[in-house]
Amino acid sequence: MDSQAGWNGGATTPRTVLRGVKHQLVNLWMDSLYLVVEYPHEDLFGIWAAGVGDLSDPRLYTGLPYEGNILKRGAQGYKLSVWDDDARLFLTNRVNDRLEGTKHEGEGMGVMLQLGPKWLRSYGEPFAEKTLRENVLGQLMLFGMRDPGQYPIRINRLDIALDVLGLDVESFSLDEWRRQWVGYAKPRNFHLSQRSGELTGISVGSRKGNVCFTVYDKVVESERDGDSRFWRSVWGVGEDDDIAVTRFEWSFRPYQAGFPGMRYLSEYTFEGFLGLLNYASQIWGRLCIPGEDANHKSRWALAPLWEELRAFIDEWSVHYEDTIRPHYEMKPDITARYLSSAAGWLAGLQARVGIEQGARGPASLAQALSFLYGEGYTFEDINRKAAQKWEVFSKWGGGKDG
Repeated sequence: MDSQAGWNGGATTPRTVLRGVKHQLVNLWMDSLYLVVEYPHEDLFGIWAAGVGDLSDPRLYTGLPYEGNILKRGAQGYKLSVWDDDARLFLTNRVNDRLEGTKHEGEGMGVMLQLGPKWLRSYGEPFAEKTLRENVLGQLMLFGMRDPGQYPIRINRLDIALDVLGLDVESFSLDEWRRQWVGYAKPRNFHLSQRSGELTGISVGSRKGNVCFTVYDKVVESERDGDSRFWRSVWGVGEDDDIAVTRFEWSFRPYQAGFPGMRYLSEYTFEGFLGLLNYASQIWGRLCIPGEDANHKSRWALAPLWEELRAFIDEWSVHYEDTIRPHYEMKPDITARYLSSAAGWLAGLQARVGIEQGARGPASLAQALSFLYGEGYTFEDINRKAAQKWEVFSKWGGGKDG
């Protein structure tokens, strides 16, 4: 992790330091779920595409409010996406009905439902198979799909995250991970901080492969992505606590890999979920202590770090029924970096207006805003844009109670 100097924006009150705490498991959950619904019709695409008209509309880059959701550009071959917080539906008119009778018959893409950590924390208990399936179908109906249960739903990707409080990635040894990793894939990338040169992440395997594994500093990522409040509420720590959290994340492609009993949502079970996690952490790859026989690495004992991870997994899988649903903070972050940028823009405008008007110093803030108004950026226009942005943010939890 980068140096902590200035982390709290220069505040005089220091953060509560939790870096010396004993390693604690603070999260083990399904972190993302990509489902492809073998939906053959193009009506759903037409319904949502009507909200924008032109799919090249630049407003789709930032988000266009429509019918209580947010329309954005598509991805992975899909032309359009509909966002309900971090439940996202990806749509295209390249569907089986439209391709029937052509050389591409049967190659329709259907629709893809991407479910993120906030949705999965609220509605996607990995150990409640029936509830998960019902909530997925309910989300599809909210997006306008009629009777979604009649269509096969493939599990294209499933990510499992394990977060350890008190464990710092920068304490890891690059040499140990190179020499002591045993598995079907090798460590591919070691990510270093541009500022400090310290280790910030490790990748094993390929994102396109059946299994991929990453280790990284989740505190840094959450602050960069603007969802630090949410994750700190998951971890049970304060917004100002000085913490270290290392994430171990396994990404699976169940349909592609043909994992038995996990290719379709209708087959999903908690036992299958644990089966994937156990396979990845015990067979596919693990950190070991080198033994005398370099030709039989499968016999090497587990490294202390991996023993600890396995102990966390074993304890969680036995006692999962005792889990209590906490409250999660969904509001977007107002970070020190964001406030610094906003203050910088205002200061720059004051300085430029002062130069423009031949003043002896920067214009006042009121004069700068008056100049902005005179250039056609009226308060009414700004308020209208603010209302549009608020509508977008409110869909992400920023304007709702509870």
